[in-house]
Amino acid sequence: MILFRHSLPALFLTASLAGAVDFKKDIQPILEKNCYECHSEKAKKRKGGFVFDDLETFKLDIADTDVAQIRPGKPGESHFLEVIVNEGHKNHMPPNDTLSRGDINKITDWIKEGATFDGTSQTASATTASAPKKQLPPIMSWTNSEGKTIKAGFVRLDGESVVLRMPANGQEVPYPLAKLNAASQQQAKDAGAP
Repeated sequence: MILFRHSLPALFLTASLAGAVDFKKDIQPILEKNCYECHSEKAKKRKGGFVFDDLETFKLDIADTDVAQIRPGKPGESHFLEVIVNEGHKNHMPPNDTLSRGDINKITDWIKEGATFDGTSQTASATTASAPKKQLPPIMSWTNSEGKTIKAGFVRLDGESVVLRMPANGQEVPYPLAKLNAASQQQAKDAGAP
């Protein structure tokens, strides 16, 4: 395989402008071939906290925030693309290979077009597929019953636990609601309410 060394701005100038990128037809096969081995429910692996075959979970990594892995419409600010393109990155993906220029261009175009799963524009998807039911801050403060506070994103309620996403590595961690103080318990219940 030919290895490419790109700067992100140069890559975006060469990306295809041929038309809309379809996630299921164009992007999902690239992820399945190159990423599912380490980042899928099918393989029962969520390395770094990322999973790409469960679209509800994958959607949580797509937002126009500083902590999101994919920033719709902003490939140059998308960490997801940076680790794919930049072979010198300490977390270069896939770890022992490099995607083809065509695959990189498709991913770049998909992000430029809004990084949606259903082909809608970014503005249309902001209120539908890529947006959570509630607009929650990507990082929230959580205080346990001992008074220690951590910063993490809300993922979901799971039984008697709240699942939090750690900002440093994206890992999802369940935390018992009973071990949170009253205010953080209420915050979790409010965040998980429809």
